[in-house]
Amino acid sequence: MTFLRLSTACRPTAVAWLGLMLFAAAAGAREFTVQQLSEPKSNVRTPTLSETGLIAWQGYSLHEGESSLATRPDVLRSPPNTSRSDIFVWQNGQVRNVTKDQPDIAGRSQQPIASGDAVLFLAWYKESAAGGYPFTLSLPPKTEEMRQMEADYPTLFDPPLPAPISAVEAADTNGPPPESAPTAATAETQEFAPYQTWRGSGKAGDIAIYRPGNGIERITPGTRHFCAPAMSSAGIAFQCARGWPYGYEMLVWRPGTTNLIQITTNYYYALNPNIHGNELVFQGWDGNDYEIFRYRFDLDQLEQITNNQFDDIAPVVWNGRVAWVAHPTVNAEIFYLVDGAIRKISEGTQDNAAPAIWNDKVVWQGYDDTDLEIYYFNGRRAIKLTSNTWDDMAPQIRDGLITWMSYVDNWDAEIMAFDLSDNIAVQLTNNEFEDSFPQTAGEKIVWQAIGADGTSIQLAEPNAPRAAPIN
Repeated sequence: MTFLRLSTACRPTAVAWLGLMLFAAAAGAREFTVQQLSEPKSNVRTPTLSETGLIAWQGYSLHEGESSLATRPDVLRSPPNTSRSDIFVWQNGQVRNVTKDQPDIAGRSQQPIASGDAVLFLAWYKESAAGGYPFTLSLPPKTEEMRQMEADYPTLFDPPLPAPISAVEAADTNGPPPESAPTAATAETQEFAPYQTWRGSGKAGDIAIYRPGNGIERITPGTRHFCAPAMSSAGIAFQCARGWPYGYEMLVWRPGTTNLIQITTNYYYALNPNIHGNELVFQGWDGNDYEIFRYRFDLDQLEQITNNQFDDIAPVVWNGRVAWVAHPTVNAEIFYLVDGAIRKISEGTQDNAAPAIWNDKVVWQGYDDTDLEIYYFNGRRAIKLTSNTWDDMAPQIRDGLITWMSYVDNWDAEIMAFDLSDNIAVQLTNNEFEDSFPQTAGEKIVWQAIGADGTSIQLAEPNAPRAAPIN
């Protein structure tokens, strides 16, 4: 029986080492076709796809211009003939570099996230570029303990100092340096500037959105360090640096509005946003440990989901259900919230991590005293989806399809697909290079392949629709 077709030279195989769910299947597995989306011998990474079939990735190419890619005094200056990074989009069979010819972007775009018919990404804008929505960081009062620490360690808490630039650099196509950028360095600046710059809250990446047919919209104004964006049709969330050692705040933006909203105000860390629909979840430090928070875009309401004496991190959300990694003991567990009740769904495993959620179903990786395996919670109980002697990791689930990377030959990773309509796993790749970190949506799977001649973006699509939908 042929389980899938590939347009490459890989020979597909069905796997018979998964467990009870595999052997219960009576029908044949779905067939898939695999194709390469990126150019041969390219340098590409971090593919992402949406439920509408929009696919994006980050690619590197040689910068052929005469001027530096870096155009702000806070960004390290890159000479000509160095690499630039761009965002590529694949839609309706066509690939397009959407950032290459953007005059306001300084040759550095990365970390794309596809959602619906849009791509969210980080972009490094030129100092002269306009755009972005206004924002002023709210500052809570400092405690006596914090003030005493700053008095005791003044150089540790000093604000970031801009790195000195030479007269040659100042004249590099960007005009004279801003008043805040010194052209000569004092002994103190030479000693502390490199150390303080890396930990500061100065300008860095900005949040931008690409919509096919509507160009690129800049969301953040370039005033601070913004990162880790997440998006749904309801809005965008991202981290905003307050400046070391005071962590990050969580900001949101709703389509159609003209301002950014700060939903946390503290001197701690708000991290790892994840969005589905109107719900945003993230982890936040409460002064003792990390807890899970949920924000609703439609209600402009923030609530704390957990309140305990151990770390809760890496949350994911889907239609009111939330899963995350908790550390109630030395071991990491997977916790799950539904209808206001929290339960532990991992059992008898160690180092549980990387949860993904779809509807009432959750997948994650866990250590079974031998290697990493894939676990699947079907809304009622947890099932050990793989059971073998090699690592299976980085699972994703959506639209009735589970995918992960598997070191099935104990040499390089291959891509696996498990369809909930037939409960049969198939091996989508069989080669001598690394196929890693698959993503899935709309019953498609994309991943990055690392070969001897470079990297590539691969796409697997089912040859025929399911006989019945999976809920």
